[in-house]
Amino acid sequence: MDTMSTEKAVDHVWGMMDDIRTCMLVSKQGLTLRARPMHAITAREEGCVWFLSDRRGHKDEELQREPQSALVFVDKSGRDFLSVTGETEVVQDRRKIDDLWSEGAAAYWPEQGRNDPNIEVLRFVPENAEYWDGPANGALVALKLVSARMAGRKPDLGENRKVPLD
Repeated sequence: MDTMSTEKAVDHVWGMMDDIRTCMLVSKQGLTLRARPMHAITAREEGCVWFLSDRRGHKDEELQREPQSALVFVDKSGRDFLSVTGETEVVQDRRKIDDLWSEGAAAYWPEQGRNDPNIEVLRFVPENAEYWDGPANGALVALKLVSARMAGRKPDLGENRKVPLD
């Protein structure tokens, strides 16, 4: 395993969240877990990840009862993975909606736009993360799998690291 410093590992986690952006927000509904796709707006300087959400989806009720939640990111190549745990709170702040508003958000609230009363802001504060960085080259992955199999050992398919964020 790479001996990357904790500071660099934290930078790497924030960089992955910033680069990938689309994640699954996992919350608790009673005894079951629910996951739904969300667009992450990272704000490292604030130590959080913001989301615009629609209150009609009932995420706010789940998160108010149980704020412990998780974000799961997978890059488009399917070789890099990130899981981040923390707490999510519902923030009632119309100015923050304006700050976070984008053309992408307008597609979800086309009729009233940023003035839609169903828009709310979620603030996720990360506590811990774990990532898996895989090799970028598919041929290299195949070679590592075959060599490991022939040597009777586990393949080294990249780095896995747990990172405290709080």
